[in-house]
Amino acid sequence: EGVAGIVNSPPKPNRVGVVARDYCDQDLDEKLNKIVDELLSKLVVFQERLKARDPVKAKTKRRISSGLREVMRSIRIKDAKVIIVAPNIEPGPSEGSLDEKVKDIIDGAKGAGVPLVFALSRSKLGKALGKAMRMSAAVVHSVEGVHETYKEMLELTATLRHSFQERQRAEARKALAPSR
Repeated sequence: EGVAGIVNSPPKPNRVGVVARDYCDQDLDEKLNKIVDELLSKLVVFQERLKARDPVKAKTKRRISSGLREVMRSIRIKDAKVIIVAPNIEPGPSEGSLDEKVKDIIDGAKGAGVPLVFALSRSKLGKALGKAMRMSAAVVHSVEGVHETYKEMLELTATLRHSFQERQRAEARKALAPSR
């Protein structure tokens, strides 16, 4: 068992070529990746446009933030519409590692009722946010202008989470079934 109760077991099967860690409780899907990429890219454009017009207002009316610390802060102050986490964050061996921070984010989001979406890889998440570095997580503060994409993302995530849970139940039943 890894840090903070995250189990380090063999990779889960998925459809996008990204090795998902155990904290990921949904199936991964290329269509979801495209939707999330589109949503984040549009929000970045909107945010940059506002920043160019009115830098002061842009700082107070952020649509999106990135990074584990910003995501956790947004959960605490109840300013998160949805949290996007990369399913391939590297395991950390030490106390206070990424594993612990990711677990805190997942627990905080679930406790606050904030939708959680596992999509993209760390490098693709960074690119979607217009950054030249890999990112582990992002938080959306406002879905103004991207409502339809947001709804589509949440519906597909719910479907993928349901199929993941069904597969988990089937595997558990199979493991408990007496062998012949």
